[in-house]
Amino acid sequence: MRKLILSFTTILIIVVNTACDAQKSNPNEIAKNKKAIMDFYNKALTVNKDTRPTKVLTPLMETNYTSTSSSGTKDSKQLMGQLEFFWKLIPDLKWQTQQIINQDDIYVVRSIATGTPNGNFMGLATDGAKSFKITTIDIHTMKNGKFVNTHHVEDWATAMQQLKPKTEKNIDQTMKIATDFMGTMGKGDIEKMKSLMHEDMVWHNEGDKKLPWIGPWKGKKVILEKFFPLFGTNFKTIKWEPNDALSKGDTAAFFGKMIGELTKSGKKTNEFTYALRVKVKDGKIILWNWFEDSYEVSKAYSK
Repeated sequence: MRKLILSFTTILIIVVNTACDAQKSNPNEIAKNKKAIMDFYNKALTVNKDTRPTKVLTPLMETNYTSTSSSGTKDSKQLMGQLEFFWKLIPDLKWQTQQIINQDDIYVVRSIATGTPNGNFMGLATDGAKSFKITTIDIHTMKNGKFVNTHHVEDWATAMQQLKPKTEKNIDQTMKIATDFMGTMGKGDIEKMKSLMHEDMVWHNEGDKKLPWIGPWKGKKVILEKFFPLFGTNFKTIKWEPNDALSKGDTAAFFGKMIGELTKSGKKTNEFTYALRVKVKDGKIILWNWFEDSYEVSKAYSK
């Protein structure tokens, strides 16, 4: 009797294990599940001309399907409605699968999502000028080619950062740093000037190469120790009058008129125009690109 019980138990274990193994490795169901997954990403999440999200997903969702994330839970109808909205808002939306991992009825899908929104995107006004590219992770529970539930994680914080326009605050900061630097030069405040100069700053004066200060001077140390003394012994600013200024992002531009005295000849220039391009990095000046009437300066230098 004992042997019979043991044999029956052994057979039961074998049957249960065999059934579980069959469920795990059923090639027909795995194929159905993977096809449903690819349709989900290629035909419902990715905008295309052949179909619509609702048409694709309706036959692929179990009746009680749920989609959950840190922001809440949606049923199949709500999910399809969201995707229909995304198709209108992001006409080039694309969801490209990178990796699929399967264990039993669980499928983990890693993807790259890209798109260019045009409209109100999660509270951010967009105009189709900027795109996002983010990583997404979805954990799907599948049954016979249908989605039972999904837990998803998308890096929307990165998307919002990529789409966010440069603010007026950033633009104002660029202009402030540039004008502060000009102010310190006018006062001769060398210590304040040093504090506003990036270690990799480039000072580039365009003009007649016969003038000894013309050309790019690279690095804060070189500018302070070589350019400033050389320029200071050759050119004295008599008038420096900015007329117009504008900035965008990390760049500011100034336009105006000036008069200088060339110490070598002792001659003053006539009034001439100048343009200045300034770039800011990490709150410091990294480029000071000066354009002036080099003929007027060169003429006075050579007399």
